[in-house]
Amino acid sequence: MDWARETHARLIAAAYTVGFGAWLIGVLVILYGQFSNGAIGLMVVGIVFFAIGQGLVSIVAFRLRKNFPTSRATSSYSQAWQRLSLGLELPPAVRLLLGR
Repeated sequence: MDWARETHARLIAAAYTVGFGAWLIGVLVILYGQFSNGAIGLMVVGIVFFAIGQGLVSIVAFRLRKNFPTSRATSSYSQAWQRLSLGLELPPAVRLLLGR
């Protein structure tokens, strides 16, 4: 996907990068909480990070859905969400933010 074609590309790339980072931190905190002592407070912090990250990734996927073709198997939003959630668009987004 070409991030430079989007209007407000840097803002969208920043939201995606922050969202993916928050999602990843949330998953790691939840896993740490489960494998260590199972503290409820730590789990709540992880769930909040995960929810914020997933919300941002979903918003960005909705915004970028027009870049993906709709097929019988999946919608354009679903394709965008899958690529963003897997982190496949993270390197181009970071390159855009760094100005490379």
